[in-house]
Amino acid sequence: MSYKYHAHSTGPSQFILPKSGQMNCDVLAFLTPALYEATEEALWAQAVQAASYPGVTHAYLMPDTHSGFGVPIGGVVVTENTLIQAGSGYDISCGMLLMRAPNLSATQVVDPEKRRQWIREIELRVATGLGSHQPALMPHASMALVEDILRHGAQPLKVQKDLCERISLPVDETHFKSDRVERAYHKMVPQLGSLGGGNHFIEMLVDPTDSSVWLMIHTGSRGYGWQTAEYYYFAGAEARGLARNRREESWLRMDEPLGQEYWAHHNSAANYAIANRHVIAQGVREATEVTFGTSAEVFYEISHNLIQEETLISADGSHTKGFVHRKGATRAFPAGHPDLYNTRWLETGHPCLIPGSMFEGAAVLVPLPGAQKSGCSVNHGAGRLLGRGQAKRELASLQDDIDAEMQGARVVCSDGTVIDGIVLNTEKTPLDECGMVYKNLDVVLDILVQERIARIERRMRPVANLKGTE
Repeated sequence: MSYKYHAHSTGPSQFILPKSGQMNCDVLAFLTPALYEATEEALWAQAVQAASYPGVTHAYLMPDTHSGFGVPIGGVVVTENTLIQAGSGYDISCGMLLMRAPNLSATQVVDPEKRRQWIREIELRVATGLGSHQPALMPHASMALVEDILRHGAQPLKVQKDLCERISLPVDETHFKSDRVERAYHKMVPQLGSLGGGNHFIEMLVDPTDSSVWLMIHTGSRGYGWQTAEYYYFAGAEARGLARNRREESWLRMDEPLGQEYWAHHNSAANYAIANRHVIAQGVREATEVTFGTSAEVFYEISHNLIQEETLISADGSHTKGFVHRKGATRAFPAGHPDLYNTRWLETGHPCLIPGSMFEGAAVLVPLPGAQKSGCSVNHGAGRLLGRGQAKRELASLQDDIDAEMQGARVVCSDGTVIDGIVLNTEKTPLDECGMVYKNLDVVLDILVQERIARIERRMRPVANLKGTE
């Protein structure tokens, strides 16, 4: 049976895979016909698996969706009492932080050498790539601070609550022990304030409509989160009677001790990720001050790999609680959502930070009332078209063309300022992260606009990009 071709269109950018077999609910996918045709059968098989876990009440696929592990990337799964570890994956609370440089304009970043200097100054303060090396000006955290961060997120860093999707997540001390996962424990101090590898990045962007300059950070919980996730995948597989090579299919219940233990440690990893982004932001702020003589301030910070208990609003307006798993998806609470009470975002909805490829830039979205039909969720990026290994193999002969594309990129601002080229921290453009391996961000965003799930507040273009090289 083809799950893909069992799905059918219900609108210009909606498809439904009807409930069948072991599925507990339909899967609602926000895709244009072209994006739907480009999906693989493996994605739909994973969507069926995601909808078949015990306790699932809703399942959605965002426009950037593609196959992942256990739950599709760009997948949203809502449960009553079940925790699906694949719903937050290995990089627990991977997410975005956006900064604004209010006294910096496009005219001041035209010179590519100034942008290169900015990258060099960041590299003195923020570790990149895998491992636990620490550059000269990177702050050295104490064990006491990190223990506090695991329990209270960004609060020990004196971050303002309204600058965060969640400044901290609850950690039940009854079920938490920071050294429970030995490999995670040894990573947490040396890696605080580090970017990591893969698709993690720090980027300078310009909004052409007003020449404003923005700085974006993409990273997560580093080795602490990865090792925590791996430990509980194995523990969950044993509890569910799954073979070790099927551990990513495991699930836990909130009313069992192992589920409560996972929840506490999952939330501690999320707290680590939140704080990690804000520690990196301090390094980016200092680099901006040294290079341009002006500071930058945090605009907002948000996750896109997380399980959280949230208020669910039914069609009749009634409220219930449920566990929302967003795997490569971003929370999108519109104005008036009850979980925004006591925040500055209650009357507007909170920002959603959406990166595209290193060639296309990023966007800031504001959720609309239509977000209710997507589980109050939007995409987390553009979505991959090629896997890393595939990209390196298939695009190797195009390296020079891809490099030329990055060097030839041009931002033309409404005030007449022109910025040429995207400056990198690598000699050549990483093939597994170039623009060709991702979907077109604007096509993906248009779906959200058409469905009235969100509106585009800003569309920003990249002028400098620092990748976490391997």
